[in-house]
Amino acid sequence: MKKRMTVLSLAVVLTATIGCVVLAQRQDTKDDAQNDFLAKRTSASMIGSFKGFASLLYAAQNVVIHTESPEIRSAQLQSLMPEFYKPTWRELFDAIARKTQSEWRYHSKNNYWEFYKPQKPKTHYTLEIAQGWKPDNRGDYICYQPTIAPVGMDIYIMGTYSSDNPEGANELSKKVKDSFAIMFAKHFKDDVTPADMKDVTVNNYRALHFEIKSEKGIIWRQWVIVEAGKAFVIVSAIKPEHDAQLYPDVQKMIGSFTISK
Repeated sequence: MKKRMTVLSLAVVLTATIGCVVLAQRQDTKDDAQNDFLAKRTSASMIGSFKGFASLLYAAQNVVIHTESPEIRSAQLQSLMPEFYKPTWRELFDAIARKTQSEWRYHSKNNYWEFYKPQKPKTHYTLEIAQGWKPDNRGDYICYQPTIAPVGMDIYIMGTYSSDNPEGANELSKKVKDSFAIMFAKHFKDDVTPADMKDVTVNNYRALHFEIKSEKGIIWRQWVIVEAGKAFVIVSAIKPEHDAQLYPDVQKMIGSFTISK
């Protein structure tokens, strides 16, 4: 705990100065070294603001992430990855980019990883939106709102997962899928397990599906998809009196769900 507090204290000191300290004196990281670094795994977990997390990475691991965008700098970060999983640096940077609606690149002059606002946001999947529904991009998830209710369907972009052992890829996919399914469903059933769920098909993808009527009467449905290492959670919350009208729209939309390459 003492060591953790020391690191956090140092991070606070560096928060105001990161991005203007001796970054120009850091040695350039060549392409091969960049790829080697990005493929390494890290125990770093996103927490706090981008600015604060950048300071923590610099203090604890001598890794520099930087942005010129005030919006990105002040954005709050939160990890959606399961606790058992250690991401690669590439996967962690991608997670930061999703949360801040940004992209990242290596800045060779100062040897840091720069996050910036792209002209066009990256698309992680495609979907045919039902008539009258409006999308609202909130970074790591997109909310789809119908005209007759405040909520209807959300799609969470849960990240990319990889195994150092190719033979363990299928096992990892199942573990990630089960973990996310429980994480969302436990808000409605404390002792929920994958045994309470069904294997279904969403478009051409295998999904773990769970459905329940909450204590407040809301019909909760969720589908968890892990395909080629990419994880998504689709959720729907509909009042019973709106279900006959809205659920067919939800079914059509998830039926058109296609993961981007």
